[in-house]
Amino acid sequence: MRFLHVRLHAAAHRLPALSAFYGDRLGVELVDAGESSPAVRVGETQLDFVAGDGQPFYHFALLAPGNRFPELLEWARERTELLPDRTSGDVVFDFTNWEARACYLRDPAGNIVELIAHRGIGETAREGPFAGEELLGVSELGLVGETAELASVLERELDLEVWAGTVELGRLAFVGEKARTLILSPEGRPWLPTARGAEAHPVEAVLSGPPAGDTTIDSRYRIRRTTSATG
Repeated sequence: MRFLHVRLHAAAHRLPALSAFYGDRLGVELVDAGESSPAVRVGETQLDFVAGDGQPFYHFALLAPGNRFPELLEWARERTELLPDRTSGDVVFDFTNWEARACYLRDPAGNIVELIAHRGIGETAREGPFAGEELLGVSELGLVGETAELASVLERELDLEVWAGTVELGRLAFVGEKARTLILSPEGRPWLPTARGAEAHPVEAVLSGPPAGDTTIDSRYRIRRTTSATG
């Protein structure tokens, strides 16, 4: 599974700042620098932002080569403030069970953006300072709601199964595969590493298949799988 195309909502007045943040500060490719609908290319994923009601925010992660985390961390620190663990104050998060390390930041729309590297995934012979062009694509995308219902529809309609976590009340479930996963969260559960509770806002996502399929959940989430390489 790969995230080919992801479309998220943001407050209209935040859209120009998102274009500047991702295109100028992080240095990823700007597909559309328009103030009304900025779009960037992050590795295998096109990430779009469009105007939405209120102050929508999301959790998503961007994937880096598994052997480049120290360089990724330095690059991120130079460009933005990293979010600390609320208990330890550390900005590096070691996910031992996943053989992954991560750090977190907020973008201008308030999205909680994770930068994560999984050992053995996407590793490269590149050396020296990290660059935005090395990001491999979206790695995680949060969907907020009744986790059991979300998981059931994704499995039935798109053959996407829970591979980690659980749909038990109050817990997170991970659907897809390691390093490319939909995170199912109940509403109000804080997104790591903040105290801000998860909120449900519209998402459109195109994922690589097979099997090809298209489903809409709660009129809020449209998830499509395709066998096309471009989505």
